[in-house]
Amino acid sequence: MNMPVEAGNNLVVIDDEPLICEFIADVAGSYGFEVRTCCGLGALAEVLDDFEPSLVLLDLNMPGHDGVEVLRFFASEHHDSSVMLMSGEGGRVLEAALRFGQEIGLNMLGFLEKPLELERLESVLYRNWRGHGLISEDELRLALDQGEFLALFQPRAHREADGSWRVRDVEALIRWQHPRFGLLTPDHFIPLAEELPMIGEMTDRMLEQSVEQIQGWQRTHGMDLGVSINLARTQLNDSGLPDRLLAIAQRRDVDANRITLEVTERGTMRDTAAAVEILTRCRLKQFNLAMDDFGTGFSSLTHLAQLPFNELKIDKSFVSGLETRSSDRVIVRSCIALAHSLGLAVCAEGVESAATFQLLDRMGCDTMQGYWISPPVRAAEIPNLAGNFRYQRL
Repeated sequence: MNMPVEAGNNLVVIDDEPLICEFIADVAGSYGFEVRTCCGLGALAEVLDDFEPSLVLLDLNMPGHDGVEVLRFFASEHHDSSVMLMSGEGGRVLEAALRFGQEIGLNMLGFLEKPLELERLESVLYRNWRGHGLISEDELRLALDQGEFLALFQPRAHREADGSWRVRDVEALIRWQHPRFGLLTPDHFIPLAEELPMIGEMTDRMLEQSVEQIQGWQRTHGMDLGVSINLARTQLNDSGLPDRLLAIAQRRDVDANRITLEVTERGTMRDTAAAVEILTRCRLKQFNLAMDDFGTGFSSLTHLAQLPFNELKIDKSFVSGLETRSSDRVIVRSCIALAHSLGLAVCAEGVESAATFQLLDRMGCDTMQGYWISPPVRAAEIPNLAGNFRYQRL
């Protein structure tokens, strides 16, 4: 018997159409994935005899054995795998399958609509490449010392008093210009950084780059833009964080109220008492606070009541389904109403089409960000994007 191939960047494709399997295998292979394909449970069992997948692309509608049976199989035998469903059938059946997978303990990533779009497939593969497993502590430290971490900026559109929309601030998103792997997103290195005493230094560097850009945009283009930065969950027990962040802003003569600190609910759940202390001190120093990824945790309402947020960010998993899923429209509309009743502004993430933008506009959303407005870009591109973006409801 062969020795099992351990999960690194291992992909299993389960689809009854050989051409789809071949297409995905070719694309994934170009991304460095080791790929196995199969057209049924019998072939799947044989493949998994010596191959441990990190990612599974599963056709929900296969003859003989449906995708729900396969989900049950993976939950019992390969529960560490992440699963992305593929289907030409949307609606409540697909939603139920996703919920079922989550309830039996699988990491359900969502779904790819058929016919498959290359750009969407590549995005899934890129986000789920486990490059951080190849990165060492020494390499991370060297990257910090050599300034390999950089900020990209994603514009956020805000509703004006006259009902038009304009870009008034940006979110700073950390990237690593890795000498071997290219431009890496945070999921490839933040988990390791959080285990080490480096995450605070990374955040400080991000804020330094951001306030420097705020100054540059104002000085060169006369633009008074704000910026949002993300705090890692381990930073919410760092008693020195509020004073350190304020000192960085003051050195550049940037008011703290132009900076928004984003935290996830999962981060505040680790130690609520410490999070209350740290975040309250940040608010007293005039930083804005946003709860990120709202709706993906277990006690969001409790945290909204306990912590001094002034913005709520609706997770993109709900926003992406607005055009097709009535349940997501109900959830998003309810989140907007809840936030407004608590005196909070609302930002919708993951806005990727004009139709979604228009729906959110009519629902009363205050702020939006996503690829339809702009992808994350280099600082030099922000003045043109911010200056030219306009939307007015007809």
